[in-house]
Amino acid sequence: MVKPILSLRDLSRRLGTSLETLDLLATNIKSHYHTWSSLSEKTHKVRVFRAPNPELMRILKRVNSNILAEHFLDESAHGGLRGRSPRTNAEQHLAKSLVITMDVRSFFPKVRHAMVYRMFRHDMGFGRDVARLLTRLTTLDAQLPQGAPTSGTIANILLTNSVDSQTSKSATAIAVVNTRYIDDLAFSGPRSRALINDTAKALSRKRLPIWRNRPNRQGQIKLKIMPRCGPQMVTGLLVNSKRGPSVPRKYRDAVRAAIHQLSKLERPELSGALSSIRGKIRYVATFNPGAACRLSTYLNKHSARPTNS
Repeated sequence: MVKPILSLRDLSRRLGTSLETLDLLATNIKSHYHTWSSLSEKTHKVRVFRAPNPELMRILKRVNSNILAEHFLDESAHGGLRGRSPRTNAEQHLAKSLVITMDVRSFFPKVRHAMVYRMFRHDMGFGRDVARLLTRLTTLDAQLPQGAPTSGTIANILLTNSVDSQTSKSATAIAVVNTRYIDDLAFSGPRSRALINDTAKALSRKRLPIWRNRPNRQGQIKLKIMPRCGPQMVTGLLVNSKRGPSVPRKYRDAVRAAIHQLSKLERPELSGALSSIRGKIRYVATFNPGAACRLSTYLNKHSARPTNS
């Protein structure tokens, strides 16, 4: 557990940066971010990312390594942690009779600056001025910025005590496996349904309201119940087989379709498209080497063809 930081002088020492620099960064926080949008292949919605500039990035990495990384996290956490990944998260749920996933829609924007302040002030026991300055440094437009190195760690700390600990205790009692990858929660085992209500209530108490798949509602938690007779997906990977997680066929088919479209692209677009496809094939190779080899062969055949000039 991290030792509480009670004074601004102690915070400055811990981060190896003068208070003047920290306050100047916090006061002009918007000018230290650049923003871009990306279309999610999974949801087909535009996601907004905000990345700090090098000076702020350096400070936030120190906040992560010198302050946040020392905080206890429940064993179920897999996101934003060294040595853990979507793969390690999915591997906990292989070949189970029932898999349930829940995730909070628009999670980062819903983590408001007041929640972050309370985390620093009450959960971590920091001094009032310290909590206020750290909140100003780690939030943007009164919310967690998706793209800052501290956002995933803050999400872990916020949820580990309020959600993970109790969920893990309940899951162990009924022989259910539970994991969390940032805001994606997964349960597996015959009695997994028993965890849905309590977990949803715990999230709601953190002002992350729930959703129950009702049409025409502004939903906040997506719930999927997946028996073994159909595809079971955890953090974007199929977990039906005990041999290990794999990339869904739909994803592989989409890569193949993108390769087929290469011949229709103008030359200026071709380089970027090839780079994107090769990156996706590398991703497939980590889980499905045979499928990746076939895709590479297909790519070599199509990229060798003359394209529009």
